[in-house]
Amino acid sequence: MMNAVKKSACVFAVLATTSTVVMAQSVDLKVIGTIAPTACTPTLSGGGVVDYGVISAASLKKDAYKELEKRVLDIAITCDAPAKVALYAINGRPASAAGTTESGGFGGRIPVGVSAEQGNWVVGLGLDGARRIGGYNMHIRDVTLDSKPGRFLYQPDGSVAWFDNGTGVVWDRKHMISFGEEGSSEPTAFTNMAGKLNVQAYINKSSELDTNKAIKFGGQMTMELFYL
Repeated sequence: MMNAVKKSACVFAVLATTSTVVMAQSVDLKVIGTIAPTACTPTLSGGGVVDYGVISAASLKKDAYKELEKRVLDIAITCDAPAKVALYAINGRPASAAGTTESGGFGGRIPVGVSAEQGNWVVGLGLDGARRIGGYNMHIRDVTLDSKPGRFLYQPDGSVAWFDNGTGVVWDRKHMISFGEEGSSEPTAFTNMAGKLNVQAYINKSSELDTNKAIKFGGQMTMELFYL
């Protein structure tokens, strides 16, 4: 970031010294930022990586999806003063979930034959050429706010109302998520949020993949934090 700032400053200086001769091109300088009442930091254990290692092609099923074991990460949001915050999930592998039709970049309905224990929506693990490798869903469970039991809330895109979502789904089409006290339908200010992030992945049918070579997959989800 520092190098980029220096480079822009040099370009601006050259333009300024030559502008007395002839007006050529111009460049805009923008100074931006956000003033927030507090600072909050989201974290995931394990660096936010769920590594399934090497999966034997022989273990895949020709005409059925192979469900991988559920993995659990610790998720936390730590603030330097009580704050109301929300998370917004951005799918980094749109249009790649196997066995489903996705709605924009926000995932699709879980395919028949895959456990819906953690909800009905999945996103993809990327593509192998044009082939869809698999998918996964993701939930937050066991939420506490400053060591007290909390609730999982969501706000649909375009809405100003918050709704209780006891299942803890991280995304369901285009929703913003937040956290509230037990019995509350409004986000609660907190200093420390802690919970468990459950990830459940599945691999496509082997008949849909080229298993004569190694296939690397990599789902990616970015969770942006917003101050309310």
